[in-house]
Amino acid sequence: MSSRNPLQAISTISQSVAARRYIVRLFAPLFLALVIIAATVGSSTAAPTTQIPTIMIVAVERDETVTVRTNNFPANRTFTARIGPMGTRGVNGTVVATTNSGAGGTFDVTYEIPDALHGARQLSIRLEAPGGYYAFNWFYNTNTGAATPPPATPTPDGTRTSTIPTFNIVSVQRDQSVTIRTANFPANRAFTARIGPMGTRGINGTVVGTTNSGAGGTFDVTYEIPSNLRGARQLSIRLEAPGGYYAYNWFYNNTTQ
Repeated sequence: MSSRNPLQAISTISQSVAARRYIVRLFAPLFLALVIIAATVGSSTAAPTTQIPTIMIVAVERDETVTVRTNNFPANRTFTARIGPMGTRGVNGTVVATTNSGAGGTFDVTYEIPDALHGARQLSIRLEAPGGYYAFNWFYNTNTGAATPPPATPTPDGTRTSTIPTFNIVSVQRDQSVTIRTANFPANRAFTARIGPMGTRGINGTVVGTTNSGAGGTFDVTYEIPSNLRGARQLSIRLEAPGGYYAYNWFYNNTTQ
């Protein structure tokens, strides 16, 4: 029967530990490099955007169709359109179509209202696409025909225009401010800006400022979120001016930049 020298055993263990430490020192930089490369590749293909896609309701034919107008939509994405009961934001609603966003940005598209929702007073509609893109809105299931433009406005060359003013949300600072970007705004009009609870379309909301549209068209403007609405999850914002001009939208009260 043989016995092992304790000193030899300790020496062997020490050599083994030293070898393992050497292997860790040898491969740790390589492993770290692979992690950095993977993170770089992942971030380069994510193509993040700070623009928030939104939709507005253009027209409704009761129990038949709803037409929406997009803003800030990403290009070449296949959006699934869903319509559901009011208050659901369209989540798990009935699929009514799929739409490719093409060049993205702004475009109009019409969807049929599903039979199961005929007769409902209000409905939610949602467009969603892979990559975390989505937008939703709601509408009264009542005939509106084509969207009614505001009164025609004279232009410098003597012609008249009846384009519909709209705006989208550019950025939000939670409980502090919201920045919007207008489109098709008439020139030299004093717009009153109001912010109110979600679902009100800003009607009778708190006045947060007045803005002269100047040359009209497209411009950015920032408004403070009123103290009585701080802490709300979602808010409505509305701009209105004498002559029947108005536009409204909504936003999450979360910091975006």
